[in-house]
Amino acid sequence: MLNTLQPAALGISTVFWTLSTATIVLRLWSRFSIIKSFGWDDTLMSAILVFNTAQQGLFYAFVHFGGGLHYDTVPLTNLAFLPKLLFVEEIYYIWMHFVIKMSFLLFYLRLSNTRMFTLCIYGAMAIVTASTIAIWLIYCLQCIPLPAFWNPTAYPGAKCLSTKITYYVVVALCIFGDLLILVLPVQPLWHMQASLRRRVTLIAVITFGGMSPLVSFLRIIVLHQFEASPDFTWTLGKMVIVSAIELDVAIMASNAASMKAIWVKYFGKNPFSSTGDQGPSSYPKQKSNELVNLPYNARAKRSGHSRMASVDGNGSRGRKEPWENDSEEELFKGNGITVTSSVDMISKQSAVASSADLNRTYFEFKK
Repeated sequence: MLNTLQPAALGISTVFWTLSTATIVLRLWSRFSIIKSFGWDDTLMSAILVFNTAQQGLFYAFVHFGGGLHYDTVPLTNLAFLPKLLFVEEIYYIWMHFVIKMSFLLFYLRLSNTRMFTLCIYGAMAIVTASTIAIWLIYCLQCIPLPAFWNPTAYPGAKCLSTKITYYVVVALCIFGDLLILVLPVQPLWHMQASLRRRVTLIAVITFGGMSPLVSFLRIIVLHQFEASPDFTWTLGKMVIVSAIELDVAIMASNAASMKAIWVKYFGKNPFSSTGDQGPSSYPKQKSNELVNLPYNARAKRSGHSRMASVDGNGSRGRKEPWENDSEEELFKGNGITVTSSVDMISKQSAVASSADLNRTYFEFKK
């Protein structure tokens, strides 16, 4: 018979925390050093780097005070302290869900270029905020007086909410928010003007967060064990594992779209391309700029343009990095997503060109 879940709880939570932290660092590096476009979604993700470290500390505290051990093997002083720590975790866990969801929504807002989609994003923000406040009220009012939650014997006349409310209503609200964020960008992405392969790839990247509500359904199973099993500390070890996976997977999903620039720079291939872009040694003609290269708060106002670049006698162009695309990213235009492209026409300098033309890097033509 297994006597402890502590090694599993410590190992799994640490691995997932390390992975999620790595994706945050890579995202921030990508936005600062490669794309050079840092928005409010990135600012919030920087805060999550600190918040998630504190959350991991709470997981370690649960294990330190007996989480993952059988109830009859945990010292009485720890048994008295764990319910207080659990209340702190309830409040903080919902805060973590809130900031991660808002990071997703701020990223969507960064891409939006239609009034309807923008209003949908603001509506989702309002729903997430309202559900977060509602859950906090449920937790703070679950027992009257509240200390009866962690010390019920001292308050025999206390009135407490049913665990069906504090467990299942709360997790249902969390899952609803996850599903809302999951489906919000699917329709506009599906109607973008791009190949089927590219659309499916973009949707897969954005909706990678769908793994988070799947883990939340596993959380329901553990909550049922909390309600039915008297072995509180043993089930608490399972809760540490499930909660760590749920939060860290959501963080990794939020950072997935920002990995494109790193991939293109170091592997020389656009993961969203249906034709296969060339490596960094060449300058391919890329048709669109996907997701992460859109400058923050930029809105596509030009319908399209052609750009003619001058080339010197050695055949070299003006300086351009391989991960940068040649066109503006015009997403969510009209009723769907319109991805416009630019056409690069490269001509060598000739003896008949004027001196002014020779010194000009680009010639802009408006359609």
